Amino acid sequence: MLVSIVYGFDSAQIANRFLNDVNSHKALGHAKARLFDTNKVRIQYNMVAGDYDSTLSVLDDLADSYGGKEHSSK
Repeated sequence: MLVSIVYGFDSAQIANRFLNDVNSHKALGHAKARLFDTNKVRIQYNMVAGDYDSTLSVLDDLADSYGGKEHSSK
């Protein structure tokens, strides 16, 4: 199942730092991150049904370390 999540940040600079961290994070190698608007990052990844997937927890913790919050993509 394809999961898509958007995180918002206070500035484009912070969003880019988060984007670079996601794209270089070994535990998130299966996640694809792209800039979305000026200060948001959209991440998509395939979640395996039936198995525990810690990806969202890792993303939430990483976004929180940059002061980011989950946003609606609409």
